[in-house]
Amino acid sequence: MRSFLIRRILYSFAAIIAGTVIIFGMSRASGVDPRYLYVSEAGYGLSTEQWDALGSEMHLDDPIYVQYGFWAWDAMHGDLGDSLTAQRPVTTILKERFPNTLRLAAVGWLFGTMVGVPLGVVSAVKRGTIWDYFARGFALLGQTLPTFWVGIMAILIFSVQLGWFPSGTTGDGLGLKNLVLPSIVLGWLPAAGYMRLTRTSMLEVLDSEYVKLARAKGLSNRAVIWKHAFRNALLAPLTFSALLFVGFITGTVVTETIFSWPGVGRLAADAVFGNDFPILAGAMLVFVMLYVLVTLLLDIVYIFVDPRIKYA
Repeated sequence: MRSFLIRRILYSFAAIIAGTVIIFGMSRASGVDPRYLYVSEAGYGLSTEQWDALGSEMHLDDPIYVQYGFWAWDAMHGDLGDSLTAQRPVTTILKERFPNTLRLAAVGWLFGTMVGVPLGVVSAVKRGTIWDYFARGFALLGQTLPTFWVGIMAILIFSVQLGWFPSGTTGDGLGLKNLVLPSIVLGWLPAAGYMRLTRTSMLEVLDSEYVKLARAKGLSNRAVIWKHAFRNALLAPLTFSALLFVGFITGTVVTETIFSWPGVGRLAADAVFGNDFPILAGAMLVFVMLYVLVTLLLDIVYIFVDPRIKYA
C-alpha cells in the first residue's frame, strides 16, 4: 500500500506539471507576441520602454522552458498576474469568487446525492413496480432536459409567477433562499446520473450469490439491502460522487450565468468574452489542482470502502 501511495502522489505531481505546461502553452501556441494576452487593448497606451519592460518581465528573450520555469515559480507563490478588466491581482479575485462557487457546488452536490442515490436503491429493490418506473422517468427527464432550459423555467415558475424564491445573485447573509433554485438546477442532471448508476450497481449486487445466501440465512430485508448490497454497490457511485463534486466547481458556468451567481464559473465565462487571459489561466490552474487532489483522495478512500481491492 505504501508503494501505491507514493506512486499515486508522484502521478499527481506529474499531472499538475502537465496541466501547467498546457496552460502556459496556450499563451505561446497562437504564434503572436504573448504580451498581447497580458495587456488590455492590445497594448495601446504603452510606451516602447513599458513594452520592452513587460517582455523582460516575462523573460521572452530566454528559451521557452526558462519562461515556463519563471511562470510556474510565480504561480507556486500565488502570483498569477493582474486581471485585464478589473486591474486587480488574479489570486485576490479567485479568493473572492471561490467561496461562492464552493457553496453552490456543495448544496447542489448534496441535493443530487440525497435524491439520486435513494431513488437508485428504491428503483433496484422495487424493480418492475410503479416506484421503479417513476425513478427511471425522473432519470430520463434529468438527462434529457438542458440545464439552461431548466434554469429558465425555474425562474419563470418559482420566481416570476409564484414569487417563492429570488431569481438570482447570492443575496444578503447566508442567502439560503437564493441557493434553492440554482442548487436544484445544478444538481438536476447529476441526480439522474446517480440514480441510473446506483440502480445498475444495486441490481448487479442483488443478483449475486452472497446476497442470496444472506437471504437464505434469514437476515432481514433491510439488513440485506443496506449492510450487504448497498455497501458493495457503493464503489461506482462513490467514484461518480467525488468527480461530480469537482465537476460542480468547474462546470457551474451555465448555472452561475443564468442566476447571476458571482462564482468562478461565471468569472471564467466573462474572462473568455472579455479576452482576460490571466483570469482564465488562473481559473484553469485551480480546476486542474482540484481534479488531481480529488482523484488522489478517492484512490485512498477506495482502500477503506472496499477491502476486496488490493494494491501492489
